[in-house]
Amino acid sequence: MYERLAQLVNSGKWEQAEEEFELHKDDSWTDELAILATVIYFQKGQEEKAYESIQKGLQYNYKSYELYLLLGNYYETKNVNQAWLCYENAELYCDNKDDLDVILQYKRALEGRKEWNVKKTSIVILSYNLKDITIQCIESIRQNNIVSSYEIVVVDNNSTDGIREWLENQDDIKLICNDENKGFPYGCNQGIKSAQPENNIFLLNNDTVVTPNSIFWLRMGLYENEDIGATGSVSNYVMNGQMITQKYNTLEQYISYGIRNNIPRSNPYEKKIYLVGFALMLKREALDNIGLLDVRFSPGQYEDNDLGIRLNYAGWKALLCKNSFIFHYGSGGGKYTDSWNSVSERNAEKLKEKWKFDIRYYTWARLEIIKLITHSSDQPVKVLEVGCGLGATLAKIQYFWPMAEVKGIEIVQRVAELGANYLDIIQGNIETMKLPYEEEYFDYIILADVIEHLHEPEETIRKLIPYLKKGGAFLCSIPNLMHVSALLPLLQGQLDYKDSGILDRTHIRFFTLDSIIKLFSRCGLEMEALSGTGGDEMTMKEKEMIEALEKVPYVASKESFQVYQYIFRARKNNGDKMQNE
Repeated sequence: MYERLAQLVNSGKWEQAEEEFELHKDDSWTDELAILATVIYFQKGQEEKAYESIQKGLQYNYKSYELYLLLGNYYETKNVNQAWLCYENAELYCDNKDDLDVILQYKRALEGRKEWNVKKTSIVILSYNLKDITIQCIESIRQNNIVSSYEIVVVDNNSTDGIREWLENQDDIKLICNDENKGFPYGCNQGIKSAQPENNIFLLNNDTVVTPNSIFWLRMGLYENEDIGATGSVSNYVMNGQMITQKYNTLEQYISYGIRNNIPRSNPYEKKIYLVGFALMLKREALDNIGLLDVRFSPGQYEDNDLGIRLNYAGWKALLCKNSFIFHYGSGGGKYTDSWNSVSERNAEKLKEKWKFDIRYYTWARLEIIKLITHSSDQPVKVLEVGCGLGATLAKIQYFWPMAEVKGIEIVQRVAELGANYLDIIQGNIETMKLPYEEEYFDYIILADVIEHLHEPEETIRKLIPYLKKGGAFLCSIPNLMHVSALLPLLQGQLDYKDSGILDRTHIRFFTLDSIIKLFSRCGLEMEALSGTGGDEMTMKEKEMIEALEKVPYVASKESFQVYQYIFRARKNNGDKMQNE
């Protein structure tokens, strides 16, 4: 097919070329075929199909400079900075002198446009021993990025395994040597101060391996729009919902995954309040705006959370780039796990003290709730979340359903203000506030761990029902008072409220499955897709108690004591079922 298609393209017979390609396009894809298909679609004015062809071609050959050149053509009318980055990536892979001259002409043409503003990247790495892993990290940067796009700044925190001596012999590394371990925030600040003052900053752990095109796509995300202040990668070892689900046995397999993953996507970004600092790219203007890392979090942990909070309060946004995978050994290749764990809780408390709220409580995306959504991913679903925290669940919904319209209500003023920077979140008490939404507007209203905090749960549910479409549903999670972890202390005569859990001191109401069913039934709602979570593993005493209760007459089923939290949909029963049920 390639030869026939090439003849038609070279003859300018675009209609026939498109017909020929559409007829056989599913037979096989190569980068050469993708190039022809892209040219055809551009000629026909079908830019999105051209983008899809580029994507398929780069899946076949991630080094195709012709496809990056065409990708730059695609972005030229949309985003000058991203187009220039594509041309730069084409330059990286180009091995043809004549074509290289063409690529450079494209770059120079964009540099003359007033909106062009691409900066080099200063890659700041902290070194503390781990000689072999650190060398591997630096070599991966060199292999997968064009030299003109970056500088490497390494801060060595008094290593003793020979890595400092190796670094001293590297001509392309700007090295700062400390006589003691200054910790992560302080060392990063040293590196940032030593970097070229106009460069963007990429904070990269030394126990990482940069996969092909991973830094390129972070830079593409950073220039997605003027409001983006930070971008971050997905990885095999990371928190904050940035970890991939795929598991492999070797580094080579993870690099192969990165090659397949780090390609154009129609929906590559997930909005985040903060990004984990193992691989964190920061726009220079944003960093100059908010200042350096807070050294109160030395030796490290939660300085990245703090950075994200400050970025958002200053009006900058953070994006997780799903098409940027960087391998991470984690905890210095496992050598520093214990020491990192020991400071984690302490620094979490420092962050809470600084900002007057616990970020750990407000940034969990509730995947078990999201799974209750029955719409297909291409539908314009509308979702309201009550008690949305910083909006992590809503942001995840918006990623899974790109056409989604999401809104949130959060009672804590500081949290609502922070979340409102990147999502439609308002502050208010759902029991007393007047809702600013149209009736029958939402497909779903999320009440995840909210019902137990209400003085009048039934009144609040009835208040919200008019805002659901016909056939709309509540998505709920409610803790179970009968769970063994709460019941055993009660049977022992103890009732001690806690900072979290079933006996959270902020809970006003308590529920069993029976009372949950009755509550929603009184409101005219039908419960669906009921499931439960198990909580922590039971202790021996808890297991013995359940075995004993099984012998007591008239006692509820054993399962009633094992469910920590009930999760379900509650549907309006006065309308048709929602689509795709």
